[in-house]
Amino acid sequence: MNADMIAAWAVENGFHAMNSGNYRRHDNAGVITIEIKRMSFLLIDERQGSRPRLISWLFKDISLTGGSGRLQGLLLDRNPHH
Repeated sequence: MNADMIAAWAVENGFHAMNSGNYRRHDNAGVITIEIKRMSFLLIDERQGSRPRLISWLFKDISLTGGSGRLQGLLLDRNPHH
């Protein structure tokens, strides 16, 4: 995967561009922010009453075929007990 693919996935999944490389989505569970860096991205999952969950991946560690499925899994896996 690369930065353009992550950005496209974010927009397709309801994230709003805040500025270059930063996307945010609000839902009933809280706020998810994606920060796209030069060679990686950071996902910040913030819920009311819980500590933020930070997940960072290098682009090279996410395959082109399974990358979007992995990202989608993060959205589905919003268990407040993590």
